[in-house]
Amino acid sequence: MASTLIVDQIQKTGGSTTALTLPTSNASASQYLQNDGAGALSWASVASAGFHNVKFITTSTNPVALTAGTTLIVVEVLGAGGCAGGANNVGAYGGCGGSGGYSMQQLTVVDSDEFNVTIGAKGTETGTRNGGDTTFAQVTGSSLGSTITAGGGVAGTNPPGGSGSHEAGGTGGVVTNANSGNKININGSDGAVGARDKNGPSTRWGTGGVLQATGTTAGGNAVGYGGGGGDSSGVNMNGGDGGDGLVVIWEYK
Repeated sequence: MASTLIVDQIQKTGGSTTALTLPTSNASASQYLQNDGAGALSWASVASAGFHNVKFITTSTNPVALTAGTTLIVVEVLGAGGCAGGANNVGAYGGCGGSGGYSMQQLTVVDSDEFNVTIGAKGTETGTRNGGDTTFAQVTGSSLGSTITAGGGVAGTNPPGGSGSHEAGGTGGVVTNANSGNKININGSDGAVGARDKNGPSTRWGTGGVLQATGTTAGGNAVGYGGGGGDSSGVNMNGGDGGDGLVVIWEYK
C-alpha cells in the first residue's frame, strides 16, 4: 500500500542548515524548483535566450524601439541604388547605376535603447538620380558610438548625344562606420559601362535592374533593396531605377 508524506518544510537532522519551505501551489509544465537563498522554495520557468525578433525597416522611422528583453542586436544598414543613364540615340547607352553601400554591426544593448533610422530613396531618371544614404543613429542609450551611414550608389552617366557612346557606370555607395566591435563594411558595387543588355549590380537584399529585351526598351528597375538600375536601349529611353535603402535589426535575448 502506497504511503503519503505531507510536510510544509524539509530540514536535515543536525547541523545548521536552514529549513526548506515548500511552495504552496503546484508547478506548471517544465518549471523547476528554485531557492531564494533563505530557504523559501518556489517554482520558476527557464528564461528563454537567443533570437526572438527581427525588424525590417523600409521607411524613415524616428525613433525605433527595441522589443522588451533584447540584450543584443545585429543591425544591417543598406544604402539606396543609383539609377542607370538613359539611351538617347540608337547605339548610345548610359551607364548602369551603382549599388548602395552595406554595413553589418553587432551591438550589446539594453531594451530601452532607441535609434533613428533614415532610409535612402532610390535613384530615378525623373527625380534625384543618385541613391540616398541610409543612416542608423542612437537616440537614447550608449550602445552605438557613432552613426552608421551606408552611402547611396551614384547614377550612371547619360550619353551626351549622337550614337555609338558607351557611358560610365555609377560608383557604389561608400560606408562610414567608425564603431568598434564585430562589424563588416562593404562599399557598393560600381555599375557597368553602358552597353546592350547590361544589368545593374545586386546586393544582399535586392537584385540589380535587368534589361528585358533589345531594341527600344527602358532600363530595368532594381528589385528589392539597394541594387543599381539596369541599362536601356533605343531613343529617349530612361535608365532603370535603383532600389530603396533598408535597415534590418535582428534582436536577441
